[in-house]
Amino acid sequence: MVSITEDEKKLLQMATGAMKNAYVLWGFKVGAAVLAEDGKIYVGCNVESWVSGLGICAERCAINHAVLHGNRKIKKLALIVESKCNNNPAPCGACLQYINDFSENSKIKILVAKEKCGKVSFPTVNVKTLEDLLPYPFRK
Repeated sequence: MVSITEDEKKLLQMATGAMKNAYVLWGFKVGAAVLAEDGKIYVGCNVESWVSGLGICAERCAINHAVLHGNRKIKKLALIVESKCNNNPAPCGACLQYINDFSENSKIKILVAKEKCGKVSFPTVNVKTLEDLLPYPFRK
């Protein structure tokens, strides 16, 4: 079992709160929370469109929220996925590259969990680094 800190639990709880605002047409609800360079937490949720490519994933929504408030670097990201998701959730490739673009380094933690009855199931939190999930990011 992976041990997570109280601050990481807070990130997951805030992501769970953000997930409730998701606008879902065909998928499942996702919430994200990022810890920014100023120590503040910014949240986001997925917003879908019937037109492919017009929606936004929760991870990018949360990062955009941080950037809107003047933060261009994130230190950690938490992702919570609605329990009806049948697979092992993880950020998509586009989000992983976006996380890379705004992360301090490739060692930042990405915490992923499914919600159960509106709460995070902490024993089932999957913790990876960006480097684990995106070993060959695009760089200038």
